[in-house]
Amino acid sequence: MRYRTVLAPISAPEVGLSILRTALHLARAFDAHIDVLHVRPDPRGLVPYTGEGMDGSMIEEIMDVTEREGGEREVRSREMFDAFADENDVRVADEPGTGAGVSMSWNSTVGREDEVVATRGRIYDIVAVGRPVKEAALPSPITLEAALLDTGRPILVAPPDARDSFGTSIAVAWEGSPEAARAIADAIPLLEKADKVTVLSAKAAQVSPIDADDLRHRLAWHGIACEIQSFEAAASELGAAFLEQSDKAGADLLIKGAYSQSRLRQLILGGRTRHILAHAEIPVLLSH
Repeated sequence: MRYRTVLAPISAPEVGLSILRTALHLARAFDAHIDVLHVRPDPRGLVPYTGEGMDGSMIEEIMDVTEREGGEREVRSREMFDAFADENDVRVADEPGTGAGVSMSWNSTVGREDEVVATRGRIYDIVAVGRPVKEAALPSPITLEAALLDTGRPILVAPPDARDSFGTSIAVAWEGSPEAARAIADAIPLLEKADKVTVLSAKAAQVSPIDADDLRHRLAWHGIACEIQSFEAAASELGAAFLEQSDKAGADLLIKGAYSQSRLRQLILGGRTRHILAHAEIPVLLSH
């Protein structure tokens, strides 16, 4: 099993570089192809959201500004893509080649980024997205959740400041949930390449139905040796605890099942997935 196709939605050059760096390191490990996608907003989509009392000229002006800014952002994003491919000596190709090695392609379309990513992401092995940053519109948390919840594929969340490499030391957030099991299965190609794998097992009030040692035994059948790092944490503090324990383990990548609690509970009380998405400084592979 290998990752051979990566979708990387890039909304703007300012936030796209960390996504490309993260996607490139993954692609180099598996000789994969990165399909960079830029979705330019459709000004016509704004019409239903304009306030009452606006006359036609005001609506037209808003649409013109949206179209102009969207066009400028697309041009700058494409320039960033070209510069990145050149600086990193990555072949730009739209079709599979006969030779090995990493390749990239550029695709742009018009629409809503979350809707386009939700549908197109389903045909890729993995989707690389940016981690939302507080008080910043981009990268969009709506796009991230669409990739996670609607594609059926694992997502690789790039931190705001991407590292040159990751995957040497991997932490696995083990909760015994179906989502955690799916994330581990999706991450097997990375776990097989890692020098160190640490299973993070919380001694919380909500006890995992499957012991971490059972997971260790299962991973051994893949030739993956891992150590178990147990820690005390309240269920409400697991998100922060997983990040803290990842740091203690020296991990440069975290594997986690996403939204193992109900979405309503997450929205009202917050949750471990949301905490990690808001604070992780290392790449995170999530599956739902």
